[in-house]
Amino acid sequence: MLVIVDMQNRILDSSDKNYVPRAKQLIPKIQWRLKKARDSGEIVLFTRDIPIENKDESEELFGLQIIAGLAPLSGEYVIKKNYYALPPESLIDVRTLAEEKKQEKKQIEITGVEANVCVLANVLALQGALPEGNFYIDPDLVTGNQLIKETLELLSKFNIEIKGVSDSK
Repeated sequence: MLVIVDMQNRILDSSDKNYVPRAKQLIPKIQWRLKKARDSGEIVLFTRDIPIENKDESEELFGLQIIAGLAPLSGEYVIKKNYYALPPESLIDVRTLAEEKKQEKKQIEITGVEANVCVLANVLALQGALPEGNFYIDPDLVTGNQLIKETLELLSKFNIEIKGVSDSK
């Protein structure tokens, strides 16, 4: 399973409070990983952060759309969230989907932005929903504005495999 966290147009807009300067460099790397997932038949799941104030009619704003180069295809899953992590009912849906596709015990790779907030929150939430999954983060496929290295080191303590970070318990 490939999970792409909050790769939305607003992270590319320097006038937006959610701007992530390194996000543009991340796009081709995630595109490559997305192609690999599609070619191998992995479940592909996108999260889409919709601030609570935009929950209704204005959630279709350009800034809230997934970046065109990463746009979901038919059969891929987009889950909207109004806070940092996926809502509980969506986590149940993800678990059911993974069980149906017999992927609940497979590798689950997390990519995307704000490593110290949304990536962190979503990987831990998904780990609770899919406790038998093998979670993995490639640091080249996540970014954020602060505490990236520290967040990845912390996640390694939660049995999340981080490429290049060893856990010395």
